[in-house]
Amino acid sequence: MMKSTKLKAVAMTMAGAIVAAAPRLANACATCGLSDGDSAFHAYKASVLFMLAMPYFSFAAIGGITYYVYRRSQRQNHEASSPTIDKR
Repeated sequence: MMKSTKLKAVAMTMAGAIVAAAPRLANACATCGLSDGDSAFHAYKASVLFMLAMPYFSFAAIGGITYYVYRRSQRQNHEASSPTIDKR
């Protein structure tokens, strides 16, 4: 029984070490292997900024279109309900 516990502890330690070293082995970070002056580094940073900003741009566009349609319908309703004056 003691041998089994010791084997489990060694296996868990080895598994933890492999998981901890995996990002270093696989270069998990896209910019870790690049220098600061590399054009791929700047392209990656710009693409991340665009992906972060896109939900806000989409929300603003949908909100702007909704506001425009609402105001246009209000203006049309106001023009249709306003009385016209005949000048004779």
